[in-house]
Amino acid sequence: MMKILFVCHGNICRSPMAEFILKDMVQKSGLAAGFEIASAATSSEELGNPVYPPARRKLAEHGIDCAGKTARRIRREDYEGWDLLIGFDEENMRHMARAFGGDPEGKLHRLSEYAGRGEDEIDDPWYTRDFDTAWEDIYEGCLGLLNALMPEVTLDFSACRERPELYEIMADRMLWQPSYGRNLDALYDLLTGLPHLGRSFAVCLPAEDAPCRGYAEIITQVMEDAGAEVRILA
Repeated sequence: MMKILFVCHGNICRSPMAEFILKDMVQKSGLAAGFEIASAATSSEELGNPVYPPARRKLAEHGIDCAGKTARRIRREDYEGWDLLIGFDEENMRHMARAFGGDPEGKLHRLSEYAGRGEDEIDDPWYTRDFDTAWEDIYEGCLGLLNALMPEVTLDFSACRERPELYEIMADRMLWQPSYGRNLDALYDLLTGLPHLGRSFAVCLPAEDAPCRGYAEIITQVMEDAGAEVRILA
């Protein structure tokens, strides 16, 4: 099991947003059993307080419930207890290193690394009041993190009979946004530039007599044309 702890200054905005976004992702993609995900603060300023209301509302806009979450502070033993400890800015990283006595096992990372943005900071919306940008930056980072940890996605089309069922499975497993189209052109565009889960795919095709069998084979060809690795399961 992969254990991930998100850490920000107060544990009421960025880190709980990341915690519950990633929990939602692994649940929707069928990966929840392989992860333990939580969040904490580097400071004691908000201990025991719930998620900040604007952050809670932003999560709720996307159907994510963070009820019951309250702020807690990191402890020295967290370093041994978690596989990855992920911060959002230079201050978070500095305070974590001090609390843990360094980073001998290379567990400390910025969330922006997983979005391909190196050491960029994800600004604290408690100060900026920009919870839309915070959502976008954190979502992108969490999706990149999940892709780094679980690059292959299994698409089980074996029980499908009709084309819409194929797209529903892809949407669920690949974490498609609601606005994404359900056709081959949209699939190609997604694979070549839109945020999604999966860099390679293990595909179980529908039964030979299924009406959508041929279309599922075309889907795998589109994936390969878009540069994805596709492995057909027996």
